[in-house]
Amino acid sequence: MKASVVGLGKIGLPLAVQIAGRGIEVIGADISPQVVDLINAGTPPFPGEADLENRLQRVIGSEMLRATTDTSEAVRSTEVAILVVPLLVDAKGIPDFSAIDGATRDIAPSLRPGHLVSYETTLPVGTTRNRFVPLLEAGSGMTVGTDFYVVHSPERVFSGRVFADLRRYPK
Repeated sequence: MKASVVGLGKIGLPLAVQIAGRGIEVIGADISPQVVDLINAGTPPFPGEADLENRLQRVIGSEMLRATTDTSEAVRSTEVAILVVPLLVDAKGIPDFSAIDGATRDIAPSLRPGHLVSYETTLPVGTTRNRFVPLLEAGSGMTVGTDFYVVHSPERVFSGRVFADLRRYPK
């Protein structure tokens, strides 16, 4: 099995590293070429995550993780797509779905029968079912529950202690 992780930020990259460290090949996707280059060189693109550098270098060196800016290729090459794209909220509490909607539209044409899509971002209740599933179905031409599967798995981890939280709160 292979997994793609879309969004290699402070939650997505440690999650990708954790999965790769468990023996599952991971293709990480991010919109930033600089982030992708740093990750492929074994260098964390941000400070503050305990043991990330050592773990990242191990999984890059063993070729269990690689990063790309080509989200479609990453998803097409895997059976599981995990989206860890932020949902930003303004000062009035209004969510800005543009980034996660864009990522959803990007992955939809690359889905194949049997694919599993997991949203690992904190979302308002019903967002996965009522917003993302229709986008995925429209973009893939397939039907959720019959041709592919979608789940929501809230983050439940905090930046700076992601590896400890992943051990404490199994996915």
